[in-house]
Amino acid sequence: MAKRGQTKKGLQTAYISTIVGIVMVLFIIGVVAWFGLGLNHLKDSKIESYEIDLFFDDSVNDLELSLIETEIADKKYTSSAFYRTADEAWESYLEEVDPEADISIIDDENPLKQHVIMTLKKEYFFLDSVKKIENDLIAEYEGRLVEVSYREDIFADFSTNLQKLIYFILLIAVMLLFIAIGMINNTIRLALFSKRFLIKTMQLVGATPKFIRRPFILSAVGQGIISGLIAGSMVLGLIVLLERTNPLFLEMTDVSIFLIVMAGIIVFGVLITVFSTFLALRKYLRLNLDNLY
Repeated sequence: MAKRGQTKKGLQTAYISTIVGIVMVLFIIGVVAWFGLGLNHLKDSKIESYEIDLFFDDSVNDLELSLIETEIADKKYTSSAFYRTADEAWESYLEEVDPEADISIIDDENPLKQHVIMTLKKEYFFLDSVKKIENDLIAEYEGRLVEVSYREDIFADFSTNLQKLIYFILLIAVMLLFIAIGMINNTIRLALFSKRFLIKTMQLVGATPKFIRRPFILSAVGQGIISGLIAGSMVLGLIVLLERTNPLFLEMTDVSIFLIVMAGIIVFGVLITVFSTFLALRKYLRLNLDNLY
């Protein structure tokens, strides 16, 4: 009885140790995945909130500007567009400079012109695209569109830095993926090493490979799901902690991103545990009895 209890306890310890090892690997992968998706989400939200000012001549009346606003909003590259009067532009300028500053319009002449503010879809947030859009708009509203105002350096920096960021995240993700596969595979192989005699005994009494694999594969699926849920909960805890320390992290995530990360962790955990278990079982099923020692 004592020996049987010790065996059961040993199997439970091996099972828990396997899950702990898988959880730690999945947690690291989950954090990297969340950071990559969150950074992309933050980038997209910042991109589609950057405003480009289209200044129109004073001769263009409100009705025309209302129609122009609708036309621009319907263009394939536009995320949003809205009309702002010269007075509203001046009030906005004062708020940006200093709401309490004593700045007034000289000789009742507003230096700012009426304009339409547009934001671009992320697919068009490149300097070459913006230049083409600018030329198209000037040609379309020739004589009425006075100026297209934006900072070229923002688009230029974004174009170059984005590629570097994408390559860096992909490199880290690929490295972590190989490391994770290797670590989880070794963890599973070590866990099954202690059961090699049980596997061989089942084989010697006539059990088919399919019959022997079934309980181990089901156990691997359970390990993957449990490990994924635990790792996902740890990632959620880390996200909550980071959001409390810095509001920027709050903008990096939403429910959909977390659900994607959670689902990805669970699916990856199940796939790699099942695959590693299958490979380890195939090895032990093919070993001679003498080689088990």
